[in-house]
Amino acid sequence: MRCRLLISSLMFAAMVAGCSYPESAPEMDDYDYRARYPLSVESEVIAVTFRGGAGGLMTEQERYALNLIVADYKDRGQAPLTVVLGGSGLNNETLAEDIRSTAVDNGLAKSEVRVGVDPTLAADNVMISFVSHTAVVPECGYWYRESYTEWENANSVNFGCSSQHNLGLMLADPSDLTQPSELDPRDGQRTAVVIDLYRAGEITGAEWNESDTTISGVGE
Repeated sequence: MRCRLLISSLMFAAMVAGCSYPESAPEMDDYDYRARYPLSVESEVIAVTFRGGAGGLMTEQERYALNLIVADYKDRGQAPLTVVLGGSGLNNETLAEDIRSTAVDNGLAKSEVRVGVDPTLAADNVMISFVSHTAVVPECGYWYRESYTEWENANSVNFGCSSQHNLGLMLADPSDLTQPSELDPRDGQRTAVVIDLYRAGEITGAEWNESDTTISGVGE
């Protein structure tokens, strides 16, 4: 009888210990995967210096290099694309305009290309640069603890890591992690039209008829 009571007491004590709260206060990364696997951003300046050819225009090699720079800028650059003239800038105005027009012809907006002067740069040089942001994603695959050993009913160690990893890879502009992009201005004319339709009791959005699209018609 005493043995049974002792065993029952030990089992009850074990159950109570299993239901007790941890002694230390939980940290943010104990239950928030975004704190456990944060996303960060690394920034670097991509810069290339041109000297120009005859007549103040780019050489063929420099023109090819500029096309590569513009393509790289469109993939991972942060506006603006800066064109800095050395010395007083007077000797390289033709070269700078050639660079700017070529960049615009390759798909950049005129507002994205900024031209300036740096007296500390050699007078016969023109430097093209932009800031590139790269998202630093967490490494996943921590399976050193099995889920069935977690008695606290907490998330596994690897929980949420793949979501953060994939989010960092899908970012079109990693700088959004440090500062959100500005919203476009509201279209006042469209807003007025929607309000008038709402007041008149009419449909404010586009109408969609289920019979307009069928599975068989998609591949035709």
